[in-house]
Amino acid sequence: MAKTSIEIQAEKNAQAQIKEARLKQNIKEHNVRGAIDNEMKNKNREEGLFGYGLKSTEKSKSLNKELRKSKKSKKFINKTQDKVDRGDPTLLVKSEKIKLEKKLPSTEGSFKGGGIARRGLGRAFMKGGKV
Repeated sequence: MAKTSIEIQAEKNAQAQIKEARLKQNIKEHNVRGAIDNEMKNKNREEGLFGYGLKSTEKSKSLNKELRKSKKSKKFINKTQDKVDRGDPTLLVKSEKIKLEKKLPSTEGSFKGGGIARRGLGRAFMKGGKV
């Protein structure tokens, strides 16, 4: 079945949103990794179990948790991207389609005026018309 122009535009908008989300997630992951590297350089940490390595601090634990969340979000974004690429209907595409359909002008009347003419207030508010 051929796609309508609204469906094509909705997919393009969804692709743009996914791209933006992926970019934000990459930046966040980069910043968290930098903070983890900085935390690892902390010399005031205690030795780990059996003298192996260094114990993790509360800060490093929270940073690692944030990194896991970031990876999970990235995985979800990739899954959504794959669905959109295959043409499967996703919630993101459907919501974009609904937004675009709401923006379309109604075809109830054949008035050429602005929004007030379309709301049924007659020809008085059309351009060139007398009020």
